[in-house]
Amino acid sequence: MRSDASAWRPVADRRMVVGHRSAEHMEIRPREAVILAADFPSLVAWYRDVLGFKIVDQFEDGYHYACMETASGIKIGIGVAEEVGVIPAERSTNTVVLQVEVDDIPQFFAHLEAAGGAVTFGPSLDDKGKFWFGGFEDPEGNPWWVVDKDCP
Repeated sequence: MRSDASAWRPVADRRMVVGHRSAEHMEIRPREAVILAADFPSLVAWYRDVLGFKIVDQFEDGYHYACMETASGIKIGIGVAEEVGVIPAERSTNTVVLQVEVDDIPQFFAHLEAAGGAVTFGPSLDDKGKFWFGGFEDPEGNPWWVVDKDCP
């Protein structure tokens, strides 16, 4: 695998190619977004008890990892940050933010705050799009955005 950026070049039909290989043949499939935890048991319990994720599979032999999923099909994985050599920093500055949809954002935020989550902004109304939105953090500070069903 070449590491220099000059190896990538756009072609006329907007595919990206490296050398003679075409990226159009590499299929990617959805998996869970992974959250790395400082306190694995507590964070797994919070996602289970507060957001309704079910533990689909859990590994504790050699490393700790929980595959979790909601009834609506949202999948996350929770692992131990230290086990993969990550020292969690200020998580509110993450460049990746997970987003979900709920029917009633004020009610959802009240539920989160009562269960140890923190509302970081909102609920706010987007006057142009006519939808409600906001943000929250889990107990370890991982950011999430939330919108209502009217969000485009």
